Amino acid sequence: MPFDLLSAALELVRLTGALMFRVDLREPFGIASDPAQDRFAALLPTGTSQVVAFHIVLDGACWMRHAPTEWFRAAAGDAVVMPLGGAHDVADRPQRPRASLAAALQGRSVPDLRRVVFGDGPNVSASLLCGFLGCDRRAFEPLFNALPACFRVRLDDCFDTLVRFAVGETQDDGPGTASLRLRLAELLFMQALRRWMQELPGDATGWLAGLRDPQVGRALRALHEAPCKRWTVEELADAAASSRSSLAVRFRELIGEPPMHYLTHLRMQLAARQLCQRACSVASLADEVGYDSAAAFQRAFKRCFGVPPAAWRRSAVARAAAIDPRVSS
Repeated sequence: MPFDLLSAALELVRLTGALMFRVDLREPFGIASDPAQDRFAALLPTGTSQVVAFHIVLDGACWMRHAPTEWFRAAAGDAVVMPLGGAHDVADRPQRPRASLAAALQGRSVPDLRRVVFGDGPNVSASLLCGFLGCDRRAFEPLFNALPACFRVRLDDCFDTLVRFAVGETQDDGPGTASLRLRLAELLFMQALRRWMQELPGDATGWLAGLRDPQVGRALRALHEAPCKRWTVEELADAAASSRSSLAVRFRELIGEPPMHYLTHLRMQLAARQLCQRACSVASLADEVGYDSAAAFQRAFKRCFGVPPAAWRRSAVARAAAIDPRVSS
């Protein structure tokens, strides 16, 4: 089975949890949301460093804006994704005054939300499936660096079936529902991401464009399949079915750095994840990610993250303990 690099990247990112609920909007309505200000990250599990927001228009239409971009109209069948989080607005028209989401909830607990009505009008003008997906983007920055602040895709029949199932699950409080909602939110984000990737223009750059490129894509898959291998430029060029010079130029053009620099960052991201997840010595971790010397590994780690591995581990434990004291016990 071919190595699925996009799935591997999302596993590195480590999705941590999800909030998902249906919203029925009655004119007039205007809502201003900011995942950071609305404390969504605090409601998601330990390890959440970023909140991905998405809104899928189930019925009707509304206007959206990811500040400070221009307003755009989203209609039934549109999925609007904000992978970098950030403030955004939803309204029945661009000029409509907007209340904060926290104020609009009127004291209701976000985790307990299932179906919410906003606005005082007699008729529902738009219905949305709203999702907030927690992740640890620090574990794989290249993916998020390649994404725009906001993108919109159209649903196909398969996507629509998944959405309808997700809407039904937002109303369910049965056993396993929280885990199922996370998987559904993950699938919805993945489907939207795949659709957006397919629609990238031919001259696009970034990690996703590199993944799609035959030459650079082969090199990326080789590096991710065996990050601990002592790669040489010649071996990587052979794996990419390319010459050294051609791969170097194309890789830098799409990814923004030479292949060996990318490999170093990949190894550091893998090491950072292991430091957060298990107890291991720096020497053994250095060997696991392809370093002959623990000292060389520590220098590379500090260049990448600004602190040595031991300090990174201590800060990760402190962050976890601040949320759940049992972590430090």
